[in-house]
Amino acid sequence: MSSPFPIAILLASYQGGRFLGAQLDSIAAQSCGNWRLVVSDDGSSDATQEILRRFAAAHPDREIELREGPRRGATQNFLSLLESVRPGEAVAWCDQDDMWMPDRLACGVAGIIAAQDAGSGTDAVLPDEPARRIETLRNSRPVAMRAEIAASAGTRAGGAGEKRARGQPAGQPPAVSIPGPGTRDRKAQRRGASDDHVRPAAVPALPMSPDSNPTAVLHVTRTMICTADLRPIRPAPLYRRPPGFRNALVQACTPGNTMLIDPAGAALLRQARVHAIKAGVVSHDWWSYLLIAGAGGRVIRDPAQTVLYRQHGANLVGRNDSFRTMWQRLLRLGTGDFALWLRRNIRALQGARSLLTPENAALLDRFAHALDQPGPVAAAELARLGIYRQTRPGSAALFAAAATGRLAAGRGGAPSRVRHPAADTPAQAAAAVADRPPPAPHRQAPPIAMAVQEVEPAQS
Repeated sequence: MSSPFPIAILLASYQGGRFLGAQLDSIAAQSCGNWRLVVSDDGSSDATQEILRRFAAAHPDREIELREGPRRGATQNFLSLLESVRPGEAVAWCDQDDMWMPDRLACGVAGIIAAQDAGSGTDAVLPDEPARRIETLRNSRPVAMRAEIAASAGTRAGGAGEKRARGQPAGQPPAVSIPGPGTRDRKAQRRGASDDHVRPAAVPALPMSPDSNPTAVLHVTRTMICTADLRPIRPAPLYRRPPGFRNALVQACTPGNTMLIDPAGAALLRQARVHAIKAGVVSHDWWSYLLIAGAGGRVIRDPAQTVLYRQHGANLVGRNDSFRTMWQRLLRLGTGDFALWLRRNIRALQGARSLLTPENAALLDRFAHALDQPGPVAAAELARLGIYRQTRPGSAALFAAAATGRLAAGRGGAPSRVRHPAADTPAQAAAAVADRPPPAPHRQAPPIAMAVQEVEPAQS
C-alpha cells in the first residue's frame, strides 16, 4: 500500500536490546512502505545502539536516523523526537518492545484517508470486526519474527532481540540517514505480505463544529496483549463511548503504540511540544490525544488489532484488561498524583492555547477552575461540563475523587508513597492515566560515548 503522505516512525529506546530486533523487523515488514525511522536513544548500555546500526546497514534503501536522547525519562524522550518531524509528515509513535502487524501503518493510513474524505465530523468509534487471528501472521513475517510467533505455539521461547544482543559483532559503523525511495520494501514483497485485507474504514459523518479542524486526524487501534514470547492472551479492552476533549481531559484511552497522526496533527504536536516538555506532561500519547482533540481535530478509534503488545517484567506500562488492574487504576484516581498530572496537562494546553478551538479553550478554563473548587462543588461542575471517562465505574470514581477533594491542588492529600525521581515522573506516572498498572522505574544509565549523525532539525 502506498501512503499519500510520508510517515515518520518515532521510536524512543532505552536498554531495549532484548526485544528491539523483532520490533525493527516488524517495521521493515510493513505493507505500507512510505516511512522513515527516527530513534532517540537515552544512553543505553546494552546492545540497543548496535542493533539499530545493524538494522540501518541491512536496509540501505531506508532513511534511518539515530539520535541521542535527553536522558530525562521515556516521555521526554518521545517528545524530543518531534523536533525531527518534517513538514508534511505523519507521525507513528513506536515502542521498542512491541511487534507490529504488517498492516499497522496501512490500517492507519486507510482510516485517515476515509476520515478526510468524509469531509465532516469530529470524533468516531468504528464498528468492531472479528479479531484478526495471530495465525495469519505466520507466513507474512520475517524469519526472526516467525520464530517468535512460533514460540507462542509451544516451541522454544527466545526472541530475535535476545539473540542479536548476545551475538553482535563489534566495529559496525553508526547508522546514517539515507533517503529511501518511499516504496514498499522488496523483501516484504517477496514474503507475500499483502494489504488486500485492509479496507478504508467507514467513518460516520457527524455534525462538525465550525471551529473544528477536519484536516487534523488521530487514528488509533487496539493491541493484542501477549506474553513475553508473544503467546496471545486477549485483545485490549474496546471502549464504546466516543473519544473527545471532554474525555481526554481526564483519561488517556488512545494507546500511543497504535497511533497514526496525520501531517496536520503532527504539525500541531511539533508546534506545541515545547509547552508539553516544560510542563512535564506525564504521557506523550495522552498529550497527543488532548492537543488534537482540543484543537478540533478528529479522533478515530478503530477496533482493529494492529500491535502485539508484549508483556514482560520491564514494561514501562502494562496490560489493563484484568479486574485487578482495572480496580487499581480506579483507586489511583484518588491519589494526589492524579491531581498533579491533570495540572501539568492544563499548563501544557494553556501554553498552546492559540491552537485550541475557542470552545475548547473556554472548556479548559472552566475545567481548571472546577478542580480548585470545594469537593461537592467540583464534582457538580465537572458533571455540568460533561466530563467523562470511558466506563461508568471510571466516571463514578472520578466524580467521587472530586467530591472528596482529591483533585484539588494542595487539598487532595499527599501524593502516593511511590517516589518518582524528577526526571522520570512523566514516564512512571503515565500508568494511571493510561489505564495501565504502575511500571518499573526508568533508571538512566551513566552517560556513554555515542556516535550519532548530527542532523539539523527540520523547521516548522
